[in-house]
Amino acid sequence: MKLALPKFQFRFVPAFGNVIHPGNFHPVGTQRAASAMVERIEGAGGTLEVSGQSWLVVGGSGGFGSAARAVLGAARGAHTLNVSLDGQPNPESSNKVRKIGSPGFHRNLAIERSLRALGTTARTVQGDAFDPELRESVIATIREHFGGKLHGLVWSLAAPRALDPRTGATVSSALKPLGRPVTVKTFTGRDERSGQGPQVAELELPPGTPEEAIRTIYVMGGGIVSRWIGALLAADVLADGFRLLTISYRGNPLNEGVYRKGLIGLAKADLEFETSALDHVLQQRVGGNAYCVEGPAVVTEASGGIPGVPFYMAHLLDVMGERFEDPLASMHRMFEQHFGSEGPTLDEEGLLRMDDRELSPEVQEPLAQRFDGAHPGDAFPEPLYDRFMRAYAQTRGFDVEGVDYEAEFDSEEVCAG
Repeated sequence: MKLALPKFQFRFVPAFGNVIHPGNFHPVGTQRAASAMVERIEGAGGTLEVSGQSWLVVGGSGGFGSAARAVLGAARGAHTLNVSLDGQPNPESSNKVRKIGSPGFHRNLAIERSLRALGTTARTVQGDAFDPELRESVIATIREHFGGKLHGLVWSLAAPRALDPRTGATVSSALKPLGRPVTVKTFTGRDERSGQGPQVAELELPPGTPEEAIRTIYVMGGGIVSRWIGALLAADVLADGFRLLTISYRGNPLNEGVYRKGLIGLAKADLEFETSALDHVLQQRVGGNAYCVEGPAVVTEASGGIPGVPFYMAHLLDVMGERFEDPLASMHRMFEQHFGSEGPTLDEEGLLRMDDRELSPEVQEPLAQRFDGAHPGDAFPEPLYDRFMRAYAQTRGFDVEGVDYEAEFDSEEVCAG
């Protein structure tokens, strides 16, 4: 079927803090943006030699996961296996979006096509990472297509919910403060009918309950990583010197009430603890290591749906300018600077800090001044709004250079790659 998706459709939801609900995505734009990641890494220089190493990326269909996969394949010549749960195309659906699947599906399609062209193996296993049967399927794939051994694993899972295999029920996380309410700054959407521009707004988030804290730790914490490593060790598919990298986010002083001091902060602390414990296990079992990587704030598909994140990101993009790193730039710098001939440089807590540039005083001080000076009802700067919305639209395949959005595409052809 021929389809056209000329414009990014979205709406702001005031009741939930003006979070942005996307209504569509563009498969051609998503594939083009994903292919461009591999091209960027290729253009960074050096002659690629297939290394023979095999890496697993859990959560590799977007954000830091897809970026790490592009770097591993295009800069380090590694074979990559992705695990992610993405909406698959449904040709029988009358809904245009369901018919073509999801951004993650098309991102995987394009990255794997590009990495295979470089001579590396690139595959995806679809499913919920919390499902024990999925782990067995991944182990079988490692044995069949990746030489039976993994040299590394990038854990970049950021799902809002997960399966509890003991009950078959879905467990959801909660992005809430811990112990007391927290007020976050947001901005409203532009009203195209009245011509009113975006405005500053505020939302008070109530504290999470103990039950929500437990569920958030289950979904976002380190217990699932330990179960994966245990299964991979038991299956004897980890190579000597195996490295585990868990991607985390500590946040910053301006959002610590929701992040580091919130329920998700408990989960991330658990991830850091489990990663440290796994470092000792891997050293003893395979002479390997585990590192927790604190990533910087970036624009991803999830960015629009988290209260306060669009406001912070819009100002961060403006303050950092050319210094801002998207997920690909961050992952490229990480592998180049921290995983060359020498080991990574860690902070006093044993963490690999890729958020170092964002958290520098020259960035955080002007951000704090802007936050203090923004009051509900104030006009939100339209250039900042436009820049963030363009970056957010690009995560959905819109505003991507070289794509004709007025043109029709064949839904079956684009889903077949």
